[in-house]
Amino acid sequence: MKSRQQAIAQEEWKAREALNSEVQRLKSELHWTRGQLSRHSQENMIYKDEIRRAETQNEETKRRLEEKANELKGAQAFLKHANMLSGADVISLVDRLNSEVYQGAASMVDTFEFEGASRRMDDAEWKRAMGATSKTIGGELTRALIAQRGMDKDDYDPILVQYALQTCLIFCCFKICISWAPEEENSQFLRSVYSEIQKKEDQVVAGRWRALTRAHIRETRSPEAETKQIIRELCAVLIVAGCSDKELSTEFEKDLLEITTLAIRVQTAIGESITSMDLEAYILPPGIPFDAARMEEEGGSQSQGKKTVGCTGLGLAQLVNGDSTILVRAKVLLDSAL
Repeated sequence: MKSRQQAIAQEEWKAREALNSEVQRLKSELHWTRGQLSRHSQENMIYKDEIRRAETQNEETKRRLEEKANELKGAQAFLKHANMLSGADVISLVDRLNSEVYQGAASMVDTFEFEGASRRMDDAEWKRAMGATSKTIGGELTRALIAQRGMDKDDYDPILVQYALQTCLIFCCFKICISWAPEEENSQFLRSVYSEIQKKEDQVVAGRWRALTRAHIRETRSPEAETKQIIRELCAVLIVAGCSDKELSTEFEKDLLEITTLAIRVQTAIGESITSMDLEAYILPPGIPFDAARMEEEGGSQSQGKKTVGCTGLGLAQLVNGDSTILVRAKVLLDSAL
């Protein structure tokens, strides 16, 4: 009986030992498994961090590529040298402007009446008008207008007044055509900057810079404001010429707005639409000898040896490396016409 109990106890001990061994084995496996899970978890964290870094780098690379694409697109647009207009188109615009100026001046002369010497020449308004007129049409043509103020109506020469109005209009249109900005100070500054760019850059770069700069500034230009300034200049000429009407009629204001708009179109064509070359509107100062290469006499003849007293038609030149090729000769009034 005792030995049977011992055998049972021994069997129970062995069973406990086996169970303890199994528990220890399971604990070891659990510890190992936890270690593996921890290691995998750390590896997963590393992988996740690497994936996040890769995604961040990918986004940064994508952003830089987009920036480069935009830069290249901008550079392509900047360096695009195709002209929006041809030289012939600009010539046609200048010819049309000259024609509109001629017709406008002729219409005004046919409409207004002139009172000769009725206005006192010491009148303050008349003096201001004479000073303004001397700047727009020159001293000699101004003196010619004054000289015929005392003439009888039958002897009064309206053609001389028409020439003076043409010269005044062309002077005002010329200022519009060559301007970079409405303010003269800003215009001179931008013109000097462009001159420096021309010295250092190829035509494709310089021309495109000019076009972009003037395109953005053009939005600040007002045809109505330019027209009002032209009207002030014309009124001064009419006062000096002895015109009885101080103000231009609404009808002429509308016509003058069309002339101003056309002058701005020439300015836009020269400044923005042509980039492969430089075109420049020009007029000629009074007192220089007649030159058939650059001038065309008002009336059609060519009087060598005579001198200019006014410019009644806008000229157009193409500039290449400091040399100019005349595309439209400026129309001039010579001293023989006075």
